[in-house]
Amino acid sequence: MTTTDAELTAAVRNPDAAWLESCFGPGTLWRPEPAALPERLTSKEARAFLTEVGVPAVELDFLGFDATKLPERGMWEADLDELFGERTPDDDTPPSNWGYCVGTFDDQHLMVAGDTGAVRVYDPNGWDHGSGYGGRAADSLPEVIGALGLLARLEGRIRGGDARAALDEFAALVAAAGQGPDESDLWVGLLENLREEYEDLDEG
Repeated sequence: MTTTDAELTAAVRNPDAAWLESCFGPGTLWRPEPAALPERLTSKEARAFLTEVGVPAVELDFLGFDATKLPERGMWEADLDELFGERTPDDDTPPSNWGYCVGTFDDQHLMVAGDTGAVRVYDPNGWDHGSGYGGRAADSLPEVIGALGLLARLEGRIRGGDARAALDEFAALVAAAGQGPDESDLWVGLLENLREEYEDLDEG
């Protein structure tokens, strides 16, 4: 059965476990028990998605994505104000802006805001000079995982000689889902890297 663009856009916006496993493979989703989630992760949407749907505990080498440590270690908890350079060195007040890592793209960390569930990028290369903020990924965890699933679904075409068309399709679908160039810094950078690496390999 052929999946329409409208169905793919809906899946990217709000993916379910069955669709994600069709992208990443059976049994690839890490789905922690509610009691195992951090108390300071208060976003109801993020908590529900983690426990009811799950996130892929996989490695996608063509993207540099890695979340294979989630089942063993869980999500890394960090003070987002410190990571993003929004806390001054002499500020010793207790942290209040917590974030949780659900995977990395090379050294870029996907951090879910504990209170809102929005996903932002932490760039550790800029942390020590107040420039750890790597941009916005998505408004919610389901959205960023849905877009990641779409990229995984397109991997064969990207690596197999149809990269330009596949990446154009990805860009159009994530734009329709609200994660286009004006909305997501994450996919802008990844698309640029993928085009540079794979489009020259396209079959003539």
